[in-house]
Amino acid sequence: MQLDIKSTRNRRIIDFRKFGFNDLQVLGRYNYNRSESKLPSHVHKDMIEICYYDKGSQYFEVSGEKYLVKGGDIFINYPGEEHGSGEHPEEKGVLYWLIIKVNTNSSDNLALLCKYLIAMNIRHFKGGKKLKKILEDIFLILDKKEPQHLKKIRISLAIQSLILSLLDYMENNKNETDNLRLQRVLNYIDNHIPGHISIIQLANEIHLSESRFKNFFKEVTGFTPGDFIQRKKVEFAIEKIKNDPDISLSELAYELEFSSPQYFSTVFKKYTGKSPSFLLSK
Repeated sequence: MQLDIKSTRNRRIIDFRKFGFNDLQVLGRYNYNRSESKLPSHVHKDMIEICYYDKGSQYFEVSGEKYLVKGGDIFINYPGEEHGSGEHPEEKGVLYWLIIKVNTNSSDNLALLCKYLIAMNIRHFKGGKKLKKILEDIFLILDKKEPQHLKKIRISLAIQSLILSLLDYMENNKNETDNLRLQRVLNYIDNHIPGHISIIQLANEIHLSESRFKNFFKEVTGFTPGDFIQRKKVEFAIEKIKNDPDISLSELAYELEFSSPQYFSTVFKKYTGKSPSFLLSK
């Protein structure tokens, strides 16, 4: 997709390529006082996009996965990923975005910093006002009257400072990152009940091995993944029975991927103390 470099009354976009940069592509900032149209799904080949959401909240989608980004959050789209706002509009708020072309064969400072950023592989985390100041400083540098080669040096140093700060925030947000990974798993479970949910698929969702995922999940929730999924299935069954007193318990058991109605009844009683038929008779 061709990069958007059109500035309007509500947004300003800097095309760094006009200043002779090969790696730096664009820096944008919008300040919307109302919802705008959806951001279509697109891909930046060999480019990383760093977003700082200053005010408001916004849904983003990356490769079909939905994320809610709020004020103060950093959100990163890695090279080659399909991303956009899905079915959601660009909401009222203030957003900065920086797009950098990643040169894997280069050994200059910016290329090395981008490699570190990609290796961290953390998409969504809490940032801070320090990042906003650096981004605003870049706009001020562009407006400053001075020789272009001095501007290039100032911009390069500011971008390097920005990425170094991002790496620090990533390191300091490891616990919060665990919460975000957990939320991703919980969302997956909610979205796939009553269907089949495999432990290995949950592990793949957050790029962990099956054994590491089981340890991670038990550590942050207090439940094994299998136990948690069964609890959620029982919760689903309770709501289904309450809303449809004529429901077939056998059909419900198979809908929830239990091997038999008898096993479904055993699991149901384990978590509620009563059989599903008892609830159905109430």
